[in-house]
Amino acid sequence: MSIFKPVTSRTASRRSFLWKFGAGVSAVASTAVMARPEASTAGDPALKAALLEEEKALRQLHQAFEQAMDRGQYEEVIAMFAPDAQVTFNGRVFDQRHQGVSRLYLGLFKPGKVGRRMEAAPGFESSVRQQDKVEVSADLRSATAEFPYSIQVGVPVESENSLASMARLHGEGVQTWWEGGAYTAAYAKDAVDGRWKISRLEYNTVARADYRAGRSYATPLAMSPLSARYMEDMERMEKSV
Repeated sequence: MSIFKPVTSRTASRRSFLWKFGAGVSAVASTAVMARPEASTAGDPALKAALLEEEKALRQLHQAFEQAMDRGQYEEVIAMFAPDAQVTFNGRVFDQRHQGVSRLYLGLFKPGKVGRRMEAAPGFESSVRQQDKVEVSADLRSATAEFPYSIQVGVPVESENSLASMARLHGEGVQTWWEGGAYTAAYAKDAVDGRWKISRLEYNTVARADYRAGRSYATPLAMSPLSARYMEDMERMEKSV
């Protein structure tokens, strides 16, 4: 006598149901296992406290950046960047802390007193009302942020004559204006001292205006990106130091 029961359509249907049910349970269990680390991260008081502490440190770093810019302490500004940092400003990308980034802040910002905070131009106040935002990665090694800015900006007056070229090399002939927008930044922990450094910084301009502090009016301003000619001037100045 056979101990195996014949497979009927009813039996096959039942087995099919059990197999599908089991597969569904396995899928749910698998999803639960995959989601468990995220759930535990979200519910970890120690990690949450650490994230808040790092966020506070990043806000303090940005505050120190703005204060140094405001005081014209550009060497201190440069020291806040990572060795392989990158800054995007007015259509140009400046790479490496001791090369492009230094050239930007010492060659362009310092002579023109650029980057210093000033009130928003009349009629443009809404352009700089964005809320700041800081997000720290779960491993506490990297972060991103956005901060609004309202600053004085400038570029050298473009001219083909030799006097203008000499003026640019000596930090003169700079046209300034008001600019509002948001910094978009990325940060990384320094491998040596464990402190936060700026790894990428972008000046995302929302509005520009021909405006000086104390005026009661302002007019929109369109500016051309930094020219290749001026970039070459800055490179020559850097090599001559």
